[in-house]
Amino acid sequence: MAHEDQPSPNPATTVDPGSDPTHDSSGKVKQNAAKDDPAIPERASSSDDVSGSSTDDDEEDDADDGENMKTNDAAGENNDEDALLQATLLKEEGNTHYQNGKWDEAARCYRRGSNRLKKVSGIDADPQVKALQLTLQTNLSMVLFKQEKFRASRNMASKALSLDDKHVKALYRRAVACRAMGDLDQAKSDLRAALLMDSTNASCKRELAAVKKQLETTTQQQKAALAKAFSSGGKSSFLYTDKEEEERQKQLEKERKRQEKEKRKLERKKDWEDECVKRMAKGDKAISFDEWEKELEAMEKKRKDEGKKKREKERKQRQVVQSKSSSSSTRNKAGSSNDDDDDDDELTEQELASLRGYKKTKDGRTTSYFTRELSEEEKQRMGDMAPKMLNDSVTSSVTTTTTTSADAASSAARASAWNQAGTWEEKDCTPWCKDELTQRLLATTTNSAHEHDYQAKVVEVKELTGEGSVAISGGKKRYIFDFHAQLKFDIHNTKRQDGTDGDGDDAIVASGVVRLPDICSTHYDDDELEVTFDSSWTKAPKSSQHQQPCMDARERLATDLRASVQGWVQAFNQQF
Repeated sequence: MAHEDQPSPNPATTVDPGSDPTHDSSGKVKQNAAKDDPAIPERASSSDDVSGSSTDDDEEDDADDGENMKTNDAAGENNDEDALLQATLLKEEGNTHYQNGKWDEAARCYRRGSNRLKKVSGIDADPQVKALQLTLQTNLSMVLFKQEKFRASRNMASKALSLDDKHVKALYRRAVACRAMGDLDQAKSDLRAALLMDSTNASCKRELAAVKKQLETTTQQQKAALAKAFSSGGKSSFLYTDKEEEERQKQLEKERKRQEKEKRKLERKKDWEDECVKRMAKGDKAISFDEWEKELEAMEKKRKDEGKKKREKERKQRQVVQSKSSSSSTRNKAGSSNDDDDDDDELTEQELASLRGYKKTKDGRTTSYFTRELSEEEKQRMGDMAPKMLNDSVTSSVTTTTTTSADAASSAARASAWNQAGTWEEKDCTPWCKDELTQRLLATTTNSAHEHDYQAKVVEVKELTGEGSVAISGGKKRYIFDFHAQLKFDIHNTKRQDGTDGDGDDAIVASGVVRLPDICSTHYDDDELEVTFDSSWTKAPKSSQHQQPCMDARERLATDLRASVQGWVQAFNQQF
């Protein structure tokens, strides 16, 4: 089954054929080069920081393999023709994402397409399948390079070379990735092998020249370092052996700490993988490694705080025991007979007398030595200080003036009797805001403009956090709110293929998660309110005929969610 090649990229992403290892200097396409490469990656600088930027692509491949196995279990075993068709569609989708600068989505499409062909590709596979697999893997290597995942880019190019060790584009991809990682010898070897296959390739020639120049620079730097090590200011180098040894020990210690840190990180990653497996077995969503580490840090901090509080409590208990022991010895010396108190937690008068800084008040309370008691005369002057509720009789005693229309409007905006001056006053409205917003979000339902048989509907408010209030300042009301919402939605096919209506679980063709991260009083208009969908579906469309209607229904759902928030804001203003 033949597959269509990728359409030509737009002018903004078109590159010079001479800079592409898939073209010769005249712009003609090489016969052994794949046609489906959306663009050639920019060459990384030799000073790129490789530490921490490379990731293990095997982990990513394994994650996608698990996802593919779930899809295959639901849809059944695909034949070779279906696998080739699906891989071709994923390649084209990846090219579109690449042209739009969406590296993560492009890498995901290329990887999924490559995984579709795993069972049917190989050294002895059909030439068409093998060519498509090479295109997907070299394109994926290019996108990983764009993401500065140089190690993963090199490994993916090596996978392509395992299918065809003379593939010029795969050799070029691995060479630029090795150069970015600092492996100049491997890069030089791959570029020479590529030039043996295509001696007129301009990109390979330029890259090989840059690698040779970088090797020469590195060699000169090493020679200069050796010369400096054996000679310092004309003095014999043995005079500086102690300093050199000290510096060497520092470097060794630094390297040892780095290796220990990497080792601990690998161990933590294993624990994290086990935790993700446990969560997925329970039906919970797996978390990222960074989130898992933050949880561990929070638990460790909580454990330390609890230990600190426990030690502080034990210290205070020891002080109480010591003070009791001291007071007990004092009573024994005085021959006191008032030691028959059974309540060990309540101190006697003699025990209190032995403790400095405490005294008894007139009403029998034990208080601090510095507490001052008010006299009867002072109490009469101060009067009754207990709080009292403001009522109509109290507010009517306030001196009034001639009421004008402006005064009436200002008075209407005041919320309580005590705020006669119109100063700042704020009322918490969070419970009402959450209940009303939840009801309006759950009532959001839309139809697809592409095909009205597809309906998007919010089925669950998974998370709604934040707070809302009404503030009065200067006689004016201000509505203040800031919420974050996470919703689950389903897309139903309201009419089945047999023409009957469907409203059960079998009619759900897709489901996902949508987030409203910033529902706040500063920007809630249609153009300003942010609505984001998770990149992956919770339940993806099983066939290509559902993809476009589902995407269209999802976009219209975003518009209707903005309208629901607008309606909630108006209700908020009318309620308070």
